[in-house]
Amino acid sequence: MADLKHTGEELASHVKSGVHRAQQGARVATEHAAPGLELLARVGYASKGVVYGAVGLLALGVALGRGGATTDSQGALIRLQDIPAGSALLWLLAAGLVGYALWQLIRAVLDPEHQGAGAKGLVKRAGYGLSAGANAGLAFFTAQLALRGDMARQQNSEDQAARTVLNLPAGQLLLGVVGLILLGIAANQLYIAYGAKFMKHMAFHDMGARTEQALSRIGQVGIAARGVLMLLIGSFALVAAWRGQASQAAGMSEVLTWLREQAAGNVLLGAVALGTLCYGVWCVVQARYRRIRIEGGAG
Repeated sequence: MADLKHTGEELASHVKSGVHRAQQGARVATEHAAPGLELLARVGYASKGVVYGAVGLLALGVALGRGGATTDSQGALIRLQDIPAGSALLWLLAAGLVGYALWQLIRAVLDPEHQGAGAKGLVKRAGYGLSAGANAGLAFFTAQLALRGDMARQQNSEDQAARTVLNLPAGQLLLGVVGLILLGIAANQLYIAYGAKFMKHMAFHDMGARTEQALSRIGQVGIAARGVLMLLIGSFALVAAWRGQASQAAGMSEVLTWLREQAAGNVLLGAVALGTLCYGVWCVVQARYRRIRIEGGAG
């Protein structure tokens, strides 16, 4: 029995040592590649800004009665395909989104911003990991669109995802947890927007106080609008979980359409659309002025 315990302790020690060596190796490799990765991250922020800006402009057009569409990131990218030099732009956006996904992965694994290994830090880092996966998927879609020249937006993807979850054991509970997580993310976004907490990550140089304040307001409006969208998406997920109906789930496109169908819908849609446009602008501002530290902390 003692030998078995000793063997288990040795195995655990070897595993821990191997994980530590892998982390150290990843840190060393990342530090050597830091300048290129930082550039990719900045292009990533700009690419994300273009996508969100397009979503906001299209929705604003609907609210103002001047065409447009209530769509999501994929729908916006499909629209961008039709502008002059659209294919070249899509290839650039695909590369940028890969860069953003890598930056989010670095934030999740190497923790360069020192979120820590406590409960709050791990939740944030898990969110960065999910963001990395989502943006990698969007980058793949963008590259396919640029290569083929035409692709259809994935219809009812939220319904399909919700149906997959509901078919799992305790599916309603799991979907409810997803909804609560989304509400938590939304609350955090609104808190960050209200207190302008994001400014601690910015490095504005030789910029007047008024300009800095104006950029801060753009960030607050943009992040708040993103929080509102997340709040609604999470609420729809909770309703889907409560009723056990996947069709009740909604993504960005469906939420924007729902806003327009409410009383004073064009006003509501216009406000969120303008906020989403501001978020796109803020992402571009981050591409230039955000502090980006690629290297992980010691550990």
